This record gives sequence, structure tokens and C-alpha cells, in this order.
Amino acid sequence: MSDKRILRVGEIIRRELGFILDREIDDPRIGMITITRLELSDDLRYAKIYVGILGDDEERRTRLRLLRRAGRFLRTELAHRIDLRVAPELTFVIDDSSENYVKIAKLLKQIHDEETPEGSKGPEEDRGGA
Repeated sequence: MSDKRILRVGEIIRRELGFILDREIDDPRIGMITITRLELSDDLRYAKIYVGILGDDEERRTRLRLLRRAGRFLRTELAHRIDLRVAPELTFVIDDSSENYVKIAKLLKQIHDEETPEGSKGPEEDRGGA
């Protein structure tokens, strides 16, 4: 199967799942979940969905468990919305990349703050900016 079709179908699945999660799931315990990435098998039968879930580790595990429990409903809804011979089997995985970005940004800011002397002006102040 062509890579273009796999990418196109993957994007359609990602968009539709996002819509279903946002509008069709009535369980407030699941909360806001962001689909960050989707990997689709070559035969379109399996989809690994990486999700961003905010909260501490226990809360994230609980919300992922609830999301996995809703997997059959999500697959059925997806089958009604897209025209595929077989709706893909959905596997949900927590994507930690957004948290890693936040940690890296904090570390870079900390390094920058340690390297900048207290009394010296920052680059914005030298140029007369705010």
C-alpha cells in the first residue's frame, strides 16, 4: 500500500478520533486528551495512538485506563465515520514528549539564569526593548 494513502488515512483517523474524544465521550473522568501522534500499520488494521495527558502519574494512568476501556466504543464510532474495509484496532500509549519539552525548557532557562550575572542587562534591555 502506498505511503501517501497510509499517511492520509492516518490523518483522517487522528482527526475523527479527536472529534469523538472531544464531543462524544461523556465521561468527565477522562478529561482533555490530545492525540499527539498516530502510527498506522501498512495493512491499516492496527493503529497506535500516542496521547498527551496532563496530570500526575497516577491521574495519567487512570485516564489512560479509562481511555483503553472506551476503545471498543471509539473503534465502533470510527467505523461509522470513515470508509474502510476494516476499522483499525486501537492501541493507546501515553506520549511523554510534551512533558520532556517542558523539562528541557525549564533546564535551559535555569542554565541561562545561572549564566546571566544579576547586575547585567539582558539582551532586550540593551536594545531598549521591554
